[in-house]
Amino acid sequence: MIKDALEIEKINTDADSNLKGIGLQKVRAAERLLKALIDGKRAVFCTIEHIDDVLEIDVDGEKTEYTTEQNKSYTSGFSMNSQEIKNSLRIFFDNWRSVVESSESMRFVFYTNAPILKEKKVGVLKNIKEELPEQALIQLLIEKEYESAFPFVLPIMKDYYIEQHKKHTQDIGIYEQLWESMTFEKWKSFFDLIEWNFEQKDEKEVRGEIEELVRQLCCKFNVELKYSDKITAQILDMVEFRTSETDFLHRMVHVGEIKSLFLELAQESKIQEKLDPLHAKWDSIKCDDIRDINDKFLGVCPDFDMDLLEELEEEYIEGAFEQNQHQNHKQVKAYNYRVYGVCKRIVKHVIKENGNVLSQNQIENIIENLTDEAEKLILDKAKTYSVAFEDRDMVRKTILLLFQECYLAFD
Repeated sequence: MIKDALEIEKINTDADSNLKGIGLQKVRAAERLLKALIDGKRAVFCTIEHIDDVLEIDVDGEKTEYTTEQNKSYTSGFSMNSQEIKNSLRIFFDNWRSVVESSESMRFVFYTNAPILKEKKVGVLKNIKEELPEQALIQLLIEKEYESAFPFVLPIMKDYYIEQHKKHTQDIGIYEQLWESMTFEKWKSFFDLIEWNFEQKDEKEVRGEIEELVRQLCCKFNVELKYSDKITAQILDMVEFRTSETDFLHRMVHVGEIKSLFLELAQESKIQEKLDPLHAKWDSIKCDDIRDINDKFLGVCPDFDMDLLEELEEEYIEGAFEQNQHQNHKQVKAYNYRVYGVCKRIVKHVIKENGNVLSQNQIENIIENLTDEAEKLILDKAKTYSVAFEDRDMVRKTILLLFQECYLAFD
């Protein structure tokens, strides 16, 4: 019953419209994803501005682990009296009690570049007769000196907690009842789940850390380092862009998506490394013959069989379709240029020897010869470069395509 009420009355901690503080949150989420990838985890999700500044869900082990993180970028330090500390503890406590039902699989992180400050006896602390400990209360929490810390920490936390919920509910008794149900041992269990990180890297320094992690992963996945800045930008954009999604699953960035970025660029690096440089020459070929393959073949052989011409037409159409489906157009251009170069030399000799008149049998033999010679060259070049196609059928279709378009003719 208490859990249901908390779900209904829970203070909204999602981002406001200006996504204040999104810079540090974004880089911290990216850092978590990159570290998960380095650690070989396969089922880690992260998002920002949902439940908390950063939410990480790790389902890689036997049980699902949740980590929520508060990010604070400040120039001054924090004491237990600080608004940011009190509000973070309220958020942690509500999430612990309502989101996952006091699960010990949840971890809370308070992350800031600021230092710890010792409390002054102001506010709620003025009503406590005992003197404050020599150490700052937050430091006592970090060291798990709960017996010394709780007599001061819990009154501060309760006062803030109840006052905040009064602003959002008419039934404050639910929260008072919840508070009274907490024993010393339960408080220990709660505070044991909090990881306090003070004087940590600021946003700029975390970005530097991300860049180093990306470089490490580039080496791991055989990605050229020149792509590292591109990968970093894509990861940060991915994390930020997902904040506009309303569906929870659509907000999450999966570690597998980060891995895919590296794998895709590793493949691109490999392709670029073995890309035939002659792709650049394909677009420079001067083409001014507007006749199709029918006109070109019938022009030198008027009695060429029309049924065979239809078959040839089907072949080059299939060839054009296959080329258009290839994922790397530069490879296709290089391939076409290599085939074109072989065919152009042979066709020149044919024209020189036969003039502008050929028989159907001669044309068919020439096509076979062109296919033989072009195939030899392509298979030889495949030893040095990544070629678009290696099969003989595609070599033949490409030759017919060159005749269909304005590249080759027998006259």
